[in-house]
Amino acid sequence: MTTTSPAPVLTPLEELAHAHLPVQLTVLAELVDTLSAAEAVTHLLVRGSLADGTADRLSDVDLVVAVQDDRLPLLMESLDALMSTTFGTLLPGWRDTIVGDLGGAGFVYLLPHGGHLLQLDLYLCPASGVEALRRRIGPRLLWERSKSGSEASETARRETAAELARTGSAPADCSTLLVQAMVLHAMLRKRVIRGQQYIAYGLWHQLHATCRDLIRTALVPHSRHHGWYHLPDEVGRTTVGRECLAELTDVLTGPPVPTVAQADEALERIVRLGGLVASLAIEGLADEITAYRAYQQQDEEGLA
Repeated sequence: MTTTSPAPVLTPLEELAHAHLPVQLTVLAELVDTLSAAEAVTHLLVRGSLADGTADRLSDVDLVVAVQDDRLPLLMESLDALMSTTFGTLLPGWRDTIVGDLGGAGFVYLLPHGGHLLQLDLYLCPASGVEALRRRIGPRLLWERSKSGSEASETARRETAAELARTGSAPADCSTLLVQAMVLHAMLRKRVIRGQQYIAYGLWHQLHATCRDLIRTALVPHSRHHGWYHLPDEVGRTTVGRECLAELTDVLTGPPVPTVAQADEALERIVRLGGLVASLAIEGLADEITAYRAYQQQDEEGLA
């Protein structure tokens, strides 16, 4: 008489692996191992194409990290150092302005993996709001800490919410805008390659706005205006400013959706203008810019 052994119980990560084997799964497993070791982290959840089994080589890793309310600001402050030392991220995290407000803060990192840059969309969420977030967007739970300790006090919730609002509204400096340009460029390239013209259109506009913001932040950092308002009057007072406006005029006459080559040219324009108006920021990111260009060149050669 033969007996049938019970089927092994699979972890959420193993279930994902059985469903499909995207290259991002290795990175996701490493993220779970690292972040679950932090005492402040209470939940790890995956969303997007990895969660629904539609991931391909270009897909992002979309990870939600729930953190004890009173410890979230400290983790957010040390996040760049953690991601750099543990995962070798190419750039500081860009404060994601695309993802909807889910009660926390989103960051985009570019991780070298297998000779390519992998995009990590990491969303930090206060533990007090994780259940509401789960009901709203339905992410897949990967890991949850055993219940222990008391719930966050009302004071801790208010203080964390105030800190999130404060950091979210802080104006970007030139270095931050250069990082933003590279991240947006990486996103844009991917959407153009996939033929997702509507998303590419939006990212293309954001890349142009980043070019504008870099110019304004460098030349008129205390401007009371925003967007495209009063830009010629403010920037056009100097020879350098007029040169920047000429570059922006060229931007505005470009196509509504770029080719990969045109997207690359747009990033090079931003770096060139950065050297003209924000040389210290360019110098501070020189190694990162060089490495980013090398990865994109390698991807271009792989697509050829």
